[in-house]
Amino acid sequence: MISKSNILLILTSLFGILFPLSINAQNNDPTFGIGEQNGNLTPHAIVTGVILIVTGIIFCFFGRRVYRLTLFLIGFYVGTIIAWVAISNAGGFNGTASQTILLVVSLAIGFVVGLVFMCCATLAVWLLGALAGYTFALFILSWRSDGLIHNNAGRIVFIVALTILGLLLACFFKNTLIILATAFIGAYAIILGIDLFARTGFAQSVRAFLDKNNDTPYTTNTKIYLMLAGMLGFFIVGSLFQFRYHRNSHFGPGDGSVRPESGKKRFQLPWRNRNAV
Repeated sequence: MISKSNILLILTSLFGILFPLSINAQNNDPTFGIGEQNGNLTPHAIVTGVILIVTGIIFCFFGRRVYRLTLFLIGFYVGTIIAWVAISNAGGFNGTASQTILLVVSLAIGFVVGLVFMCCATLAVWLLGALAGYTFALFILSWRSDGLIHNNAGRIVFIVALTILGLLLACFFKNTLIILATAFIGAYAIILGIDLFARTGFAQSVRAFLDKNNDTPYTTNTKIYLMLAGMLGFFIVGSLFQFRYHRNSHFGPGDGSVRPESGKKRFQLPWRNRNAV
């Protein structure tokens, strides 16, 4: 029988496959490259949005609970993002074949890094902080048309600075950061997934801020501000949920059970059977 953890891992892998595909297909399309110009959603747009939302919910509300999946997801995100940004900014990847190569290479690197991170928990937690800082930088930049910082060099410095800050915080505040970082990254994924259906323009910020070879317009409006506010809402709710139910859960090898010294009954995932031998 396929375990629930394996199902979650499969969903995460599908997310990794579909998310870069939606980015690479954009080509200055206001629907983020996965919706037709007449407003119709393509099948892979629907699947991408669903996967983003599902994996975002898992990360936002259960990031501290699902230990192995969280480690894999951190590595997969980090590997895929680094590969995609590096290869995209190298230029010459506008054709269909080149985009396919970009996708496959990014996925391969992300998947390998994800598997490695499953065996390197300390490194994974450090880079979880870095990933949270990176995501927070994109979030801040998204509050203004063409980015809060218009200069490309200044934007890079800002992103790198917050990424390093997140890394440093992870070194000193591990337990708290695991919850806050997974909640924030998960909230970002949820809203990005929703935007693939709503198409407010928020998703365009990804390529606008990260790919210097594409002059992608990013214009804020009331709908985008609502998406950003919704992301804050998910982050707050996800953080409170994890602090309430998962704060005393063991983030490490094992079943993620509650520490016995807490003396409190905590939230239990519905598919877990405490009575199993």
